[in-house]
Amino acid sequence: MKGALPIDVCGFRGIGTALAGQFVLLEALSLQTPVERLAGFGFEGAYVSENPQQLARDAAKRALEDAGVTPGEIDVLLWASALGEAHHCHDGSAQRSVLDRFRYSASRLQEELDLDRASVCGIAQQGCAGMFSALRQARALLAAEPDLQHVLCVGTDCLPTPGSREILYNVISDAACAVVVSRQNPKLLWRGFHQISKGYYWDVAAKQSEIIAAYFPTSRAAILQVLRQTALRPEDIDLVIPTGVNASSWPILLRLCGIPEDRLFLQQQRFGHTIAADSFLILEEARAAGRLIPGQKVLLFAYGFGSSWSAMVLETTRFLSIP
Repeated sequence: MKGALPIDVCGFRGIGTALAGQFVLLEALSLQTPVERLAGFGFEGAYVSENPQQLARDAAKRALEDAGVTPGEIDVLLWASALGEAHHCHDGSAQRSVLDRFRYSASRLQEELDLDRASVCGIAQQGCAGMFSALRQARALLAAEPDLQHVLCVGTDCLPTPGSREILYNVISDAACAVVVSRQNPKLLWRGFHQISKGYYWDVAAKQSEIIAAYFPTSRAAILQVLRQTALRPEDIDLVIPTGVNASSWPILLRLCGIPEDRLFLQQQRFGHTIAADSFLILEEARAAGRLIPGQKVLLFAYGFGSSWSAMVLETTRFLSIP
């Protein structure tokens, strides 16, 4: 078992993100809710792209650089997207043959980044929690196969342009994120994960009111369960990394969980909700702002249509200072 280490030292060795380059103000977006109300929820506009593959490639390159890992060292590539079309490469033609449906985005990314040793797999049907599921699978692979050293997880989604940029009172931007999950030298150590999935909400369009009603109690249940799993009290959490959903919802959720509100990281960059990349864009901002120091317990949470509620606890390490 070449270089195998105990799985309890597994974690995030490198993180990379890519936000679409074009910013569009709320007034110019296709929305259902009045602009004034969405602005009150903390939204300013959306970053728009038509190229999820480019975003994924940029985020992955940055994660590899941050991890100090070469493409040839990656053992597994996990591609996560909430939208089915993001798993396929389209040539733009109106007519698609049967074989066109087998042109996979993950395989293309493997080729573009020279990930020659990596086996490839896709993660889907988890909505905005898909990246969290990919990270969970990465850790499970490292635990199950001691010869594996590095798993690259990439999450990306772009909404069709033109089209609506609002989902349940949230404004959506296009972005990608990538994380290298490794056995050695993690910057963020994996401590715990809990997911609650409820198939009752599979028909999102028909169950919007029910989803809104279930959001807070189920979110609380997922977070409290991961705290029990890690033997932590709510006040032991040093920092909460939010997502880009309705900003007013986060203080409410923290109060319901008993986590002091001053533990919530208040992001400066406003990009709305990016489906997969929120937590990692904000985590990068927290790191750049000096808010991450070794020994902290960090909580991440995401809800995804389908429906899944996912909570994760990480611990910062001394390797944070490594560029």
